[in-house]
Amino acid sequence: MLVQSPEELEGRLNGQRQVLALLLAWLRSRGEGYNELLSLMQDLCTSDQQEDPGAVPTAAFAIEGARVTEIRQILEEAESGVHGFEGTGSKTG
Repeated sequence: MLVQSPEELEGRLNGQRQVLALLLAWLRSRGEGYNELLSLMQDLCTSDQQEDPGAVPTAAFAIEGARVTEIRQILEEAESGVHGFEGTGSKTG
């Protein structure tokens, strides 16, 4: 098992987030299948709300919350158009 410092782990996760957002922004610029993928990703953010409201939060809830937050941040970054794919519409690549 590879042991990483919190800073290394955060850097790696940030890099992965940027790559995913870049790919989503590129897909969005092409207009092919983006809405379907967006819908699938948004489905990942929904909660079934079945947990006991009186239960003490656990690490599992914290992990789930972080997962949903990360997905939403990736979607927001892809939607923001910061990756320079806005209006390119090129079907070649």
